[in-house]
Amino acid sequence: MASSIMHIAVINELTKKYTFKNVDRLKFGAVLPDAGQKQAGHIKTGLWGYNKKAYDFELFRTKFGDLMKEDDLYLGYYLHLVQDACYRHFVYDKHHWNSHTPGNVEKLHNDYSIINSYVAEKYQLCNDVVVPSEFDKEKINEICFYDVKWFMDSLDKYFNEVPEGDIFFFTREMADEYIAEAVEACEKELTALKEGTRLISGYDTAWDNMPYSLLETTQNTRDLGGYRVDGTDTLTKYGRVIRSDVANYPSERDIEYLKDNGITTIIDMRNGEEKERKPHGLAGVEGFEYHDIPIEEGSGVPESVEAVPYSYYKIAHSENLVKVFKTIADAKGSVMFNCSAGKDRSGVTSALLLWLCGVRKADIVFDYMRTKLNIAERFELIHKNFPDLDMNIVIPNENNMYVFFDLLKESHGTAKAFFEAIGIDAATQKKIVAKMVH
Repeated sequence: MASSIMHIAVINELTKKYTFKNVDRLKFGAVLPDAGQKQAGHIKTGLWGYNKKAYDFELFRTKFGDLMKEDDLYLGYYLHLVQDACYRHFVYDKHHWNSHTPGNVEKLHNDYSIINSYVAEKYQLCNDVVVPSEFDKEKINEICFYDVKWFMDSLDKYFNEVPEGDIFFFTREMADEYIAEAVEACEKELTALKEGTRLISGYDTAWDNMPYSLLETTQNTRDLGGYRVDGTDTLTKYGRVIRSDVANYPSERDIEYLKDNGITTIIDMRNGEEKERKPHGLAGVEGFEYHDIPIEEGSGVPESVEAVPYSYYKIAHSENLVKVFKTIADAKGSVMFNCSAGKDRSGVTSALLLWLCGVRKADIVFDYMRTKLNIAERFELIHKNFPDLDMNIVIPNENNMYVFFDLLKESHGTAKAFFEAIGIDAATQKKIVAKMVH
């Protein structure tokens, strides 16, 4: 996030070009997110199955869209989020900042303390931010708790000049560059608000989350929620359908997580030999409905890189995959399906489900490729144990999924036609979409 003084500088520049109803409320709103407890004021959300994070502009506009037009406190708050989205792009993408290196965040904040007085002087700022009377009655408090007293005390300190020190990363020149870019981003948003044209989207400005698994004892358990239905503002719902590698030894915390979220239908697509070698850890566990639906296709290693999409095509036409889709459609609650690594059989199943829901191909490929990050350690182990194996066959690449879809479209055309052809009628298709989208 940019420093509060840089946010004030951006607003100060905007007031030179635009007329606002109440500049005092505008300035307060423009720094208020920084007062939110535990950064909750920045309204971050997960997208693409929590693989990415974003500022939830859509939620803010839904809750406060009308107020933004009439009350500059809410407009200032919104512009703060716009500036932070701009800032993330500026420091991470443009200047290659790495916040995961130990000590880097603290050093960045020290840079802020050094350049704050420079920004204040150059942009002719003073600490004239005032808290509105009866702030505790403002509707914005629905977002989170704001520690306004603490923040106002902190803001006083930000304006105090500090001794010169060595800049580690964020220079005065970068501050000027960022402020100019943030002003431009806010101007675009103000124009879009006035003209009713397309506004900034969290979906377009999302950033990568670290590779993760929803369960602590697996590597590749991921939600199929958060993917946009192409051409709409609708996203697939979280917590409805989960893809995974096999949970051989689920912990008590994993079991509690699944039960708490209603994910109690388990579909195991591994073949008999795989299950005999390593039984599923949720089979027979009270509270779960375990379905043994083996998919033989895709359980082995294809003979070449070129053969991978064709193996996916065979998985898609497996007789038992029809049972998987029907089980998902008929499940009372949420569903988790798995193969062994959560890569091929689970990847194909996920791709087909998202295709049916109307998710664009690029997002389906993104979901598929996330496995490359999540189970990187597994790939290293495979290479160590089988040094002669061509790892390009095993590791996901985008071409696998694109060629697979070319094969599907050539033979079936549309998602609905494909599902109809394999035996999933329109009523069952509708149930799947209702579970995942509505």
